Amino acid sequence: MIAGLSLTVLATGMGEAATPAAECRVVQGRYAIYVNHDRLWIIGSKHLLDVSITQLDKELEARGWEETVAYGEFTICAERLGDPLTLTTHDRVEVTGYNHLDYRHRR
Repeated sequence: MIAGLSLTVLATGMGEAATPAAECRVVQGRYAIYVNHDRLWIIGSKHLLDVSITQLDKELEARGWEETVAYGEFTICAERLGDPLTLTTHDRVEVTGYNHLDYRHRR
């Protein structure tokens, strides 16, 4: 967690649509499993988002979650998304998909 900020993200199943009024964006990010939390960092932001993406968790667990992270494109949706880099803990966000994953060794 950076500067004490943590954002809550609700992950939906791949292919499910976000709420009709939601605005969606594709962002570059890094997804990783930490001891008690899954985190998505939007590259360029100062925030870690609390997320859970079951299928991606299974892939990271198979590769060794303690040592592996996934970089890629993540589709995030919210009622008022605006600039994804400015999300706060008050924003309700959904992860609706991911693409172009590159699995890397955790530094």
